[in-house]
Amino acid sequence: MSENNKIIILLASVPLVAVLILYLISDVKFSLSFSAEEQKVFNFNYEQIPQFAHRGKSPVISIKSPIDLPQSAERGYPKTTLSEMAPPPDAAGRRVSFILLHKKRNLAIVDGKLVHEGSLLGNHKIARIEKDKILLKSGEGEKWLKLD
Repeated sequence: MSENNKIIILLASVPLVAVLILYLISDVKFSLSFSAEEQKVFNFNYEQIPQFAHRGKSPVISIKSPIDLPQSAERGYPKTTLSEMAPPPDAAGRRVSFILLHKKRNLAIVDGKLVHEGSLLGNHKIARIEKDKILLKSGEGEKWLKLD
């Protein structure tokens, strides 16, 4: 038998063996062997969950603060509020609260307004936005605003 005939017989026998195996296992029946808990999970239905009556809000009688303010002031804590201790805005009255540097456009939030390079802020133009400061230009000159 030549080498080519062996290859042809081998290639033809592979599908025949596959068909024979499929025929033999077609009569085999598999049964599910799940535990009782697993069967409950497979048979779960959302509608089987009991509906509970809507519960109203519970009234809060009183909540006492864990900090006794008169006592804390006696211990040497500052008596000023946080708003009084916050740093004042710069000379122009502007406060920079956020800076975002991006490939296409640099953005900042100044006095609660979203601005970008080239925007007008009052009579000032935003010339440049860097990672921690903004350059304002106007007829009066240049001024840097620092990030709070």
